[in-house]
Amino acid sequence: MGILREEHGGLYVTEKSGRGDGVNRQALAAAGLCVVITAWALLNLFVEGMGFPVIDSEKVRGGEEAASALARLFGALVLGLFLTEDTGHRIRWVAGGLVVLGTAHLVFGYLEPLIQDDPPELNEALYEGFVATTFACALFALGLFPVTPPRLLVRAMTILPAALVGGYLVVFELLDGEAWMPPLARVDSPQRALELSSSFAWLTPWHWVLWTLPLGLALVALLGAFWQSSRGRLRGWLLFAMVLMAGSLLHEYLWPSSYGSNVVTTADLLSLSFAGVVALGGILELRRVAAQRASLLANERERVRRLGELATLRADFSAMVAHELDGPIAAIRRLNEMMLAEGMGYGGAGVLEYATSTIDKEIEALNALVEDVRDAATVERDDFAVEPRPLALARLLTEAGAYANTLPGDHAVERRFDEGLKPDERVLADPERVGQVLRNLLSNAAKYSPPGSPIEIRANRENRWVRIEISDSGPGIQPAEVARVFEEFGRGRNPKGRKMPVVGLGLYLSRQIMQARGSELTLETTPGEGSVFGLALEVTP
Repeated sequence: MGILREEHGGLYVTEKSGRGDGVNRQALAAAGLCVVITAWALLNLFVEGMGFPVIDSEKVRGGEEAASALARLFGALVLGLFLTEDTGHRIRWVAGGLVVLGTAHLVFGYLEPLIQDDPPELNEALYEGFVATTFACALFALGLFPVTPPRLLVRAMTILPAALVGGYLVVFELLDGEAWMPPLARVDSPQRALELSSSFAWLTPWHWVLWTLPLGLALVALLGAFWQSSRGRLRGWLLFAMVLMAGSLLHEYLWPSSYGSNVVTTADLLSLSFAGVVALGGILELRRVAAQRASLLANERERVRRLGELATLRADFSAMVAHELDGPIAAIRRLNEMMLAEGMGYGGAGVLEYATSTIDKEIEALNALVEDVRDAATVERDDFAVEPRPLALARLLTEAGAYANTLPGDHAVERRFDEGLKPDERVLADPERVGQVLRNLLSNAAKYSPPGSPIEIRANRENRWVRIEISDSGPGIQPAEVARVFEEFGRGRNPKGRKMPVVGLGLYLSRQIMQARGSELTLETTPGEGSVFGLALEVTP
């Protein structure tokens, strides 16, 4: 399930593979809603407009205007503040359209009737609706257009609606130009329009011509919403909101109600539904953002905790390295003193040979420590990889057994191999890396097992895998410490609860190597009864 982030016409989106079915279902549901709204409008038209008016109530209409205004402004706030990152800067055009519609409903539909003693004439109210709707739909179309529109078109789509608003304010408010502006209605009030029923009886041809502009822009915005949604680039709730917005304009075109009217129409119901979907979508977006912020906060706290643990581990590591270096250096110093004394005629026979062999062992211990630190740095690189190739299993196990016989503690090495294993069995493995894992596990077993106790090397065939296990007779690991022993610089504790005096890199390196080849290092342990570490290698012809 990959995440793909692409840029298309300035609309930045985030798509997840596997969401195509959900997007298609949303688009089908939205298309079905379009059909229902259109059929509803045509049905009302065929009954001479009797179905468009729903109720004649000043109280209901005022509440609808206020609720629609607040919901649109809330939705615009959410879109502008929180969706720009996910869907790109052009979503701000959509937010601007919601601001225009919300402000128009608030000013013309709610505040103006409260301030004025006489409601505006129907013709003036229809012009108010025409100007606000055209401006808003132009912004919707710009924000949802499939590709980045030409700069000239952007200027035209913004300047023209702004000119309409300015022209309306000048003509109707300053020049009282209602007398010489083309009338959109043949009646003075929505109540008179109710008596005539059919909109063809009280609307002029100017209405049918002028209102094709916002209706056409709404259609462009709706088609753009479907196009964006089909590619997973649009929130589902915003698609349904655009459907309801375009549906309300269609009903408004066939039977307009105007701001300040007491008549609630089907267009008003669809407009209120549009506002409700916008409000619901805004709430969902706020919840999504809150969840994302909570997740980011939790991740940041976890990161800080891990950094604290890492700092502690680094400090422990420095202390352990100093401890591990102190022993060999002190031993080499003492042995050097013995060699000097022997050279001066002091000491018994064989002192030089003993000192030399012991120094070699201490140097080997130092080399092993340096190699562990170097290997830890290697496995943490991004380009670290193993190179598996066909390898004789017998060779791998023979080398592991030979290494186990060299470990201190006089441990008897017992081998237990499954009878189902063929003598020439071959596995897919990187001989150097897997050999390193087996040596780490054997060293770990010898280190924690009592002197003289046995160490077992087991090999069993499991379908197309060979499972190799290293079993010791040590004190086992407490359940709470199992995860810790695989961490970098992680060290188990002895039965008294004290950390073991080791650097803590062997098991960490072994797990990293196995994970690099797509496998896992397993552990089965019982306190007081020892531990069994295991790994699986794929059989190859």
